[in-house]
Amino acid sequence: MRKIVGLFRFASTYVRLVRDTDRLDLVFALADSVDESPGLRRMLGRPEVKAYLARPLPPLQLELADLRALPEGSLGREFARFLDERKLDPTGVYHSALDTSDDTAQLKRHLERSHDLWHTVLGFDTDVAGELGLQAFYIAQLQSPLGHLLLSAGLLNGMLFNHEDGDRRMEAITRGWRLGKATRPLFGADWAAMLTWPIEQVREHFGITPEHVRTAAMAA
Repeated sequence: MRKIVGLFRFASTYVRLVRDTDRLDLVFALADSVDESPGLRRMLGRPEVKAYLARPLPPLQLELADLRALPEGSLGREFARFLDERKLDPTGVYHSALDTSDDTAQLKRHLERSHDLWHTVLGFDTDVAGELGLQAFYIAQLQSPLGHLLLSAGLLNGMLFNHEDGDRRMEAITRGWRLGKATRPLFGADWAAMLTWPIEQVREHFGITPEHVRTAAMAA
């Protein structure tokens, strides 16, 4: 019975997200629903994930005022600009609690708290196409099970409710996948240490070229 109830809740959450892709609470609910999935176990078994979990970094705690005070052109300053232009708060994606330390919680905290930094470094916007591009990047680099769910939800939403945006979404997904395969892993990076680096130095560190950023921005 518990499995049936869980499946019903999952299906209900997924359908609601297909109808309204802006519901971050539904994204978090789907993320929590894959905690015990074979896909997440495969993700936890990846070499770069295992290496990070062996020596996890302290969770990022970022404040916009501090980011705005960093040097012009630095990752932190560009991150603040990215957030300000979209009226976002860096803590808006801080979903997983700090009082749990199992591998799944460590993985999710690191991804959640660096999510918008990945957007900033890669060039994907935060509209649906940009989010799908970043999820394709996650799949290419980490085999993210949540990424597969969100891609399918975004494509179904496009087919049913936003057909005119379908080409942009497919273009962003294609470019995100290719970019994920072409660059060094972003997972496990010490983002706090890199906030003062020039953003171009950060991109060079991961093998992200100006052309990569330009095409990601065009797709999204």
